[in-house]
Amino acid sequence: MKQLLLRIDDDLHQRITRRAQRTGRSINATAGEILARGVSDEVLDARAELRARARRLGVLADPLPSAPVTEAERERALSSSKGLGPILDTLWAEGR
Repeated sequence: MKQLLLRIDDDLHQRITRRAQRTGRSINATAGEILARGVSDEVLDARAELRARARRLGVLADPLPSAPVTEAERERALSSSKGLGPILDTLWAEGR
């Protein structure tokens, strides 16, 4: 885990301290959560940017709409495939 030395004004420090006290958490945990929320949209922006680029290049395929599978259909598909491969059997048995 990395450490960050950060200079902030006194008012901001007091607000973070009060929030930490209200929530019963440390100042460090509170500040970390605030920072993480502040940059979380960058991950979404990066994904959106990647999808847009893939779409422009013609390599993004939108998922085809499909009807929900009933439990009976799922069980029928699983039982008809049983024994076709030990790795798949293990994955299905584990519910993956």
